[in-house]
Amino acid sequence: MLHAVIPAAGRGTRLAPVTRAVPKELLPLGTRPVLDHVLDELNAAGVARVVLVAAPGKRALLEHLSGNPAVSVAWQADPLGLGDAVLQAEGETGEEPFVVALPDALFGGPAALRALLDVVAARDLDGAVAVERVAPERASHYGIVGTHGDGLIRELVEKPAPGTAPSDLAIAARYVLPPAIFAALRATEAGSGGEVQLTDALARLVAAGARIAAVPLPAGVRRQDVGSPAGYAAAFVDYALADPDLAPAVRDAFDARRDG
Repeated sequence: MLHAVIPAAGRGTRLAPVTRAVPKELLPLGTRPVLDHVLDELNAAGVARVVLVAAPGKRALLEHLSGNPAVSVAWQADPLGLGDAVLQAEGETGEEPFVVALPDALFGGPAALRALLDVVAARDLDGAVAVERVAPERASHYGIVGTHGDGLIRELVEKPAPGTAPSDLAIAARYVLPPAIFAALRATEAGSGGEVQLTDALARLVAAGARIAAVPLPAGVRRQDVGSPAGYAAAFVDYALADPDLAPAVRDAFDARRDG
């Protein structure tokens, strides 16, 4: 049974002040919240069970998910970083590789995640990480990976200092990780931003011999960052135009602005 972890304990500071009232995972895209689109992606990729990691102040997520037997909730008491959030799901993900899906990134469907799962299965790997190329001057905003010629990761750095990144391959919000990540996270001290970084724990696993691939996003698949105001606004328009009930009104509004 394939499990997934959705780390949803973040404060959504990039989208403040709206996220002081509504968790970013429940902001609407089309006629449904962001979280539902992520759950659709996971279900289409074959995920059977989801662990949502939430903060105590985000109980609206629990109310939204009530009645969904495929989702359980774990709590991250303190905002200690993505790595610590994933660690809260220990014991809930089975004994096989599991998915981690960051809910502030959408890919329009399951193709990116399926690519990771397919590589892990075909090559009998320990895990895989989705990556996308970024401009060198933007590398310091991401977790960056360096790879061997066969695509296996040799190095990971969280938010490298300008000019020090091992490549232009940025981690793109989807992971397939081995259960050994939990021990690595327990052994990982706070890093960038004073938080426990999942990237640092992955670097520890790779250094210990774990075979984890960097998998580029499939052709035609792009990452939508719905955790920033500009990214959310663009995604809102995209999803509205893709909704047959909303699209006519949205197009009329754009036409009226253009003609006016």
